[in-house]
Amino acid sequence: MELKQFLIMIRKKIVFIVLIPILISIIAALVSVFLITPTYEASSTLYITPQKSVSEGEVTYQEIITNQQLVKDYRELIKSRLITKAVLEKLQIQDITSTELSNRIKVNSKNDTRILEIKVEDIYPVRCTNLSNKLCEVFIDQAPSIAKANNISIVDTAQVPNTPVKPNPTLYTMIAFILSLMATVGLFYLLELINETIKTSEDIETYLELNVLGTIPSFNIK
Repeated sequence: MELKQFLIMIRKKIVFIVLIPILISIIAALVSVFLITPTYEASSTLYITPQKSVSEGEVTYQEIITNQQLVKDYRELIKSRLITKAVLEKLQIQDITSTELSNRIKVNSKNDTRILEIKVEDIYPVRCTNLSNKLCEVFIDQAPSIAKANNISIVDTAQVPNTPVKPNPTLYTMIAFILSLMATVGLFYLLELINETIKTSEDIETYLELNVLGTIPSFNIK
């Protein structure tokens, strides 16, 4: 299909191409607002104190590598079953398992520093705050026995979030509109390609490669 024919097809179907994405976007917005349970996120931060050098004030390359590896190790240990199970027991939470809690935890190193940001998602804003804070406390208590380290301290405790991070009705509506618009245009384009009906003189020249000698106009005679 040539560009001209494609544009003609768009012009003919413009009403459907606009209305269908708008309708689907409205449905997506309503679903995200009324049917999806809001999810909240609370974050706290830990600071990993660098190991002391043999010479006061001197930091060796090996110590930098060691500290970076410690950060990676701590990121995995915080999400371990040992830590998450202890957190759930201390908070007396029984409706989620340690594996489910681990999947809700995000541990990131802020800007490649020794500061770890611990984020926890939950449908209850207060509970996700308690989980994030308790994770920090339990990990600091368990670190000496697990990693033989006592160089971790809490920088910021988690605060109760006011707004959910999921769902995002605006984002979902935009995604639904864009995807439905592309799907609608693609569907009409496909239907136009498989439709071999000759409708205009231009179709005769395009598909049959024949010259049109003349046309008979239609009249509405009353």
